[in-house]
Amino acid sequence: MTRRLDTDRDKTLCYCLGVRYGRVIDTIRGKECTSVKEVTRSCKAGGGCRSCHPEIEDLITELREERTAAGGIIKGIIGRVFGRRTGGSS
Repeated sequence: MTRRLDTDRDKTLCYCLGVRYGRVIDTIRGKECTSVKEVTRSCKAGGGCRSCHPEIEDLITELREERTAAGGIIKGIIGRVFGRRTGGSS
């Protein structure tokens, strides 16, 4: 399965309102949106016929996973820099 985050940023996601993938991804990242409703409020995507809601929900999930993975990497680096273990028991 191809990740939606790898989709051409210029491709239209919400045809009703002409909102492109790049704008939706930037909105979710920038405002840390956690629902389609928040995305719609911020960039209008999903405000028409709602057929793009599943795609927006998938993007939200992927970006949440991306943030979680990045947080784990950063936590590990901080632990190594400061000589601390960042998981499990001592």
